[in-house]
Order: sequence, then structure tokens, then C-alpha cells
Amino acid sequence: MACVAMAAALAGSNIDLNWLRQRYPVSARGSNLKDIITISNSVGMSSRAVRCELDEIDDLKVPSILHWGLKHFVVFSGRKGKKYKVFDPAKGYVFLSIQDMSRKFTGVALELSPSPGFQKRVERSPLGLGGIIRLSPEVKRGLLHALILSIVAQIYVSASPFYLQMAIDNAAMKGDEDLLRTLALGFAGFAVINAGAEAFRAVIFQKVAALLNWDMTVRLFHHMVRLPLPWFQRRRLADTNSRFQSIDPIRNLISNGVVGAVIDGALSVVTVVMMFVFSPALSIVTLAGLAVYVLVRLAWLPLSRKYAANALQASIAEQGKRLETLRAIQTIKAMGGESEREGNWANKFADTIRAGQENALIANGFQICQRTIDVLITIVVIYLGVLAIIKNTMSIGILYAFISYRTQFNARITNLVDQVISARMLSLYTFRLADIVLTPAEDDAERSRPDLGNIQGLVEAENIYFQYGPMDRLVLRNVNLRVEPGEFVAIVGPSGAGKSTLMKVLSGLYPPTAGEIRLDGLPLATWGVKLIRRNLGIVMQDDELLPGSIAENVSFFDEDLDMDKVWRCLSMVCIDKEVDRMPMKAETFVGDMGSTLSGGQKQRILLARALYKDPKILLLDEATSHLDVETERSINKTLTSLNITRIVIAHRKETIQVADRLIRLERC
Repeated sequence: MACVAMAAALAGSNIDLNWLRQRYPVSARGSNLKDIITISNSVGMSSRAVRCELDEIDDLKVPSILHWGLKHFVVFSGRKGKKYKVFDPAKGYVFLSIQDMSRKFTGVALELSPSPGFQKRVERSPLGLGGIIRLSPEVKRGLLHALILSIVAQIYVSASPFYLQMAIDNAAMKGDEDLLRTLALGFAGFAVINAGAEAFRAVIFQKVAALLNWDMTVRLFHHMVRLPLPWFQRRRLADTNSRFQSIDPIRNLISNGVVGAVIDGALSVVTVVMMFVFSPALSIVTLAGLAVYVLVRLAWLPLSRKYAANALQASIAEQGKRLETLRAIQTIKAMGGESEREGNWANKFADTIRAGQENALIANGFQICQRTIDVLITIVVIYLGVLAIIKNTMSIGILYAFISYRTQFNARITNLVDQVISARMLSLYTFRLADIVLTPAEDDAERSRPDLGNIQGLVEAENIYFQYGPMDRLVLRNVNLRVEPGEFVAIVGPSGAGKSTLMKVLSGLYPPTAGEIRLDGLPLATWGVKLIRRNLGIVMQDDELLPGSIAENVSFFDEDLDMDKVWRCLSMVCIDKEVDRMPMKAETFVGDMGSTLSGGQKQRILLARALYKDPKILLLDEATSHLDVETERSINKTLTSLNITRIVIAHRKETIQVADRLIRLERC
């Protein structure tokens, strides 16, 4: 997907990758060349698949998409000297030698070119800081107070160089001690007032930063957890986590005083005016130095962005490998693969260190340029100033005052420029955040009968089709079923027939590609996903216990936990006696890889969690597969007495035999 977006951009059609992902969602299985051709054609690019040897790669049209390392795609965009310029979605632009190309290029390429009628366009939903930061009334009040205090501080900043000028020209040169004392006392009092204003301003800025950080981070998490389930399943956990963490640089920018820098930068206009009052010539030199600094900063920006992106990608890859290792540590130990896994992680970590060093070298290089510019401009200012003193066109006090103004101006303006450039650099992170923010959340409408106690439990599926992506094969094809209230239906069929997928479609976790699911005769959209899931009991194959006590997991961390109800649910799934024998009983800690529960115990607690909601409909995906026959029979007997609708995926004959009806699914 990223390769198609980059190829289209090289042809002049700047298509946003997030827009492309929403239009052509790719499953976790990835894409093949046929999928890429389909997507390319849809954005107005003609394509031609070719097979070529490495020595023929110069003959390929640019851009071309190359099959890379048997499991990846990159964009070839030309040759520069002896290096080949390649865009790798995982690394950005890289320049590779013929040896590097030989190791990765499989010989399959897709030449792309604008088709007739190709239009240069921008189809994107850009995510700027305005889409992330929201100014609440409290934040606006804080900014107003900070502005007032900044004006007070600016008055002191503007007046303090006068102390130098008057102390030198009027007091020191004339030997007037009384004037010197008066100036010292007056400016000392002014300094105390300024210190108070600065202290209050700092407190306000911290409060504003905290409010902004809290608001945008909470809103981002609120939106993320409400994204559709397929969005999460198409991404690795480490990738999803890194996208959420992309909010951190924005929070750091705010916490590091970007608001104060903007206010101080704006108020520095007063300082510039005072500089021109003292010496127009030296002021022009100072502004010329600032212009040079800004030009160098802008010229350095693409390089900084490139190496920052490389460091970010390397860090994401390392974090992903580390997280995957920790999650699969039991399997790794069972397979004796600690050394191999350590080696894989070490390679990623080495890439992170190397990318971090390169990024630091670029930053250090700019700092050296910055200091050099500042020193050279300072030398010119002092030279011209002293020359003016020699010619009696400027006093020593005025030169001291001007240098003071210049120091204040440089500090504030360079800080403002740095903050603005940092904001520009945030596009590295806002691009990743856009994948979360610009993806629509699930429909949360609650348009239903207010009394859900009247639900009867009738479930209907009409002409259901489902595929994970527009280019994936159908998993469900024309599925129709009707389950009456209180009926027990077992769904059977070979592995890969779509039984678990059907269960997720029935629960609203997956929206059907075509067809309609109805509950009590009303479409799921009418009920709203929140109300449906609040009143369905669901246990899937890969469900997990969360870190917490058994009671908290059964109640799903209900703030008004009903302990009697918890024990009733544990009793219904035949685990109450086992829990009672535990030292901490229902307060025993479970979950998050630290659980000492067996597979069967875990399944029963998950089932108790589903029953705690008093559901009218129970959806179970092999929820008793780890239980012995006698325990499973007892649980089925208890569930039958509840008179609730049950739709169960089962392979064991003990469950199938007690079902009222069987529904068999076959592979599409």
C-alpha cells in the first residue's frame, strides 16, 4: 500500500496513505502482486509485471515496484552514480549498492506509469496539530493570563538594558553615586516584580501543558479503543502501540514550552523596536544573522527529518521484536530458541543504536553551524559598535544596552524558530497518528428500546457474505440462519470454514461485507454496538484474562462489583470449589502472563465472565474444549436451565449431542 502511494506521488498524484488504507484495507496476510496491480489501477496508474535480471534493472520504467526479499515490496526510483535509490516502506529512502540489490531483489518488478486521464490530485485527510489539540475554555483562560504576565515580563525585559546604559553613561562617566543607587534600587524592585510574574507564568504554562496533554491523550485513547476490531487485527501489537506513542513527541513539544515560545517570540517585536532605537545599523546586522540562521535551519530540515525517520523506524522495529519475544517467552523457552531470538533482537537494537548515532551527528552538526553563525554575528556587532564609539557616534552604555537587547532577542527568536521547526518535524508522528485519528470509530448509536430486559434472544442472519479485505477471498458466502429464543444451536464444520468469523459477525465485532444480522427482528445498527455487546455473553477462542483478581475478571472490573453474583457465576461453571481452596479465594491475582490457572480453569472463568452480564444470548467459540467430559456435561446442564439463546462452535460430540440443532459450515 505504501509502495503504491509513493509511486503515485512520484507521478504527481499525492494520495494520502491513510485514505488508501481505508479504501483498500489489507488483511494481516498481506498483499500480492495482483492486489498491487488492482490498487494501482484504481489510482490511475497503468501497470506491467515484468521479470528482469539485475543487470537489466536500469531499463525499468521509473517508478517501479520491486519484489523484495520474497516477502516485501519496495519502490525503485532510479540510479544515482553507482547507487540505486529505493523507497522501503519500513526504512524510507535508501541508497543501495549492486551487492545489496542482488541479495534482496527477486527478479519480479511492476512497472508503473500514469494512465490516460491520470490527474494530478491530492486525496487526503491531513492531520495537523489542530486536529489533535483542542483549546478548552480553561486552557483559553490560562493562555490569556499567561499573555498578561508575559507582557509584564516584557516590560522588564525592555527596560532592563536602560539600567546598563544609564548606569554607564550617566552614573559611571559622571561619578554620580546617588543616581547609581537610585537606579540599582529601582531596577531591583522591578526585578522582584518580574520574578513573581515569571513564576506565576511558569505555573500557568505547566497547568496549560498538563491540561492539553491530558485532553489530547485521553481523546486519542478513547477513539483508539473504539476502532473496529479488524483495524487491530491488521496490525501487529507493537505497531499499534508505536502509533499511539506517536502522541509523546507532541506532548513533549507542549511541555517544553512551545506556548511560551510563541508568546515570547511575538512580544520580541518590542525588543526589535528598541534595538532600532539604539542602533539601526547594528539591528540590521542582527536581523541578517537571524535570516542566515533561519535559512540554514530550513536547509537542514530535510536531512534532520530523514535521519529522525530512520531512528524512529529502527526504534519501532526493536520495540516490536522485544515485545514479541516477551509475549512468546514460553514458546521460545520450550523450543530452546533463546539464543536465536536474542540474536534477532540484538540486530534490531544495533540498528537502533546506529540510527540514533546518525541522527545525533546531524543534530550536532547543526548546533555547530548555529554557534558559528552566532559567534560571527557577535564579532561583527562588537566591531561595528566599537568603531562607532571611536567615532563618537555611540556611547559605551548604548553599546552595552544594545548587546543586552540583542542577546534577549536572539534567545527568544531562535527558541521560537526551533519550536516551529520541531512542529514541522512532528509530521513524522502525525502521519502515524492519522492512522488512528482518521479511521472512523464503530457506530455507537443507542437507538433501541430503553428496556433491554424485554429482549427475547431471536438471532437472524440473512445472506451473509464476509471477506477480510476487498481483495481477499470470501470466508462466508450466503450464510442464512435463524435461532429462536432459548434455542441451543451448535455450529460445526472443518477448520477454516469460517465458524469463528461467523461468531464475530453475529456479535457485531466484524461488519458483514454483505447481508444483514438482526436481533429480535431489528438490525444490529438499530441497537448500536454498545448495547448489543453489553447484553451478549461472548467467549472467543483467543479471549484473555486481564491483570486483576478472579472477582474483577468475572465482573469485568465492575465498579459496583456484586461478590454474591460472582460466586454464583463461578458455581454455574463448576469452579467455585477450586477458587474457594485458593489462599486468596476470589481475590487471587490472574492474567497478563502471570496466571497459574490451567487452561480449563481459565476457560471456566471466561465463561463465568460472560454469565455475569445476565445475557439473553450466549455466543461460545469452543469455550469448553479444555474441560473434562463430566465438567462439560454439568456446565451444559446449568446453561440449559437458564433458558437463554446459545450459539456454540463445537467439535466435541458431548456438546454436539445436547444441542437442539446443528448448523454445518463448509469452506467457500
